[in-house]
Amino acid sequence: MTIRLDRADPYQQHFTSTILEARERKGVQEVRLEASAFYPTAGGQACDTGWLGDARVTAVIEDDDGSIWHAVEGSLEIGAEIVGQLDWARRLEHMQQHTGEHILGQAFYRLEKHVVAVSMEHAVCTLDLAGEVGWGLAMQAEQSANEAIWAAHPISTCELPDAQLENVPLRRAPKVSGLVRVVQIGDYDYSACGGTHLKNSAEVGVLKIFKLERVRGSDTRIFFNCGSRLLSDYRFKHDFIAGLGLRFSTALEAVPIRTNAALEELERAKREVAHLRGALALEIAKSLTSPLSVLQLEDASLLSDLAKIVISRAGQIALLGAVNGGKAMLTVACGTGASAKAGDLLKIGLPYIDGRGGGKPELAQGSGSRVEGLSAALEAMRAAAVLSQSR
Repeated sequence: MTIRLDRADPYQQHFTSTILEARERKGVQEVRLEASAFYPTAGGQACDTGWLGDARVTAVIEDDDGSIWHAVEGSLEIGAEIVGQLDWARRLEHMQQHTGEHILGQAFYRLEKHVVAVSMEHAVCTLDLAGEVGWGLAMQAEQSANEAIWAAHPISTCELPDAQLENVPLRRAPKVSGLVRVVQIGDYDYSACGGTHLKNSAEVGVLKIFKLERVRGSDTRIFFNCGSRLLSDYRFKHDFIAGLGLRFSTALEAVPIRTNAALEELERAKREVAHLRGALALEIAKSLTSPLSVLQLEDASLLSDLAKIVISRAGQIALLGAVNGGKAMLTVACGTGASAKAGDLLKIGLPYIDGRGGGKPELAQGSGSRVEGLSAALEAMRAAAVLSQSR
């Protein structure tokens, strides 16, 4: 078992220890130390990274027996004394998220919503609650959590035997037995947890809920961030909105109004373009008077509208092609009673454009990367369609 320095002092950034064992997994060396300040991935919290000497620590894993293994880029010798250094920015960010998760969990608990799962291993943290949670209730919990953060509650940890846990108001039953590590946030929250946490709730800074999502049928997933991670999110969103303000030549507070107006204008333009495209397709369709038509269009957006018109014409076949975004597009349309099936004709043309596709007897579509083969594909399909008509 590895001595857990992170449990004694989560703010310890450097330490000296001895390499006791080494192993290789998937081509990567992993080493076990006598003592380590690195936190392994566990309890929804991602592991620490950093350095052992000059070797980069990329992952930290805890075995069932409590041994901590450090995956490193490089090669370290058994028996060597080594200096460990944490990526402190990462550790601090994780402590902010984990402490914020405890506080938010308690805020929901006081609103009679219970945590069933947590995850802090991705860019946005999540908290899964039993049952349905609406946005109004979520905002109540957010406000309560931030008030607890700003109250600057001292945070401490202790290990208690099972028999003493009945005197502690834990939000969730512990997943371990024997000696249970309890994290106390003032008189606000008590949680059984083995993760790293801050010394004071005020170090969380501020917490924000981003969205809610239904999971497992009836539960609710809360997406949130806090601390330095939330600051990075704010900077990105502020710069984005400021950029929109410059584009619209308007103040930041007017960006939502201008954006909505621009989106409405865009929708009107799309409807107008769709109307004009349909009218253009009708005009082009007037020239398709023979039972078999082959046409290579300059505008790929006309393929669908033109195909719909051809399908409505009994016995007519249209072989249509276009280039869109560097890809060759093929569309085959066959009216009722046509001498061939659209899918059969498309299969003949697809190899010429290195394409894939499919469809129904009356309509088939496909695309491929070989643009230069489009004309040959249309000619091959034309020959097959002519042959079907002569039978």
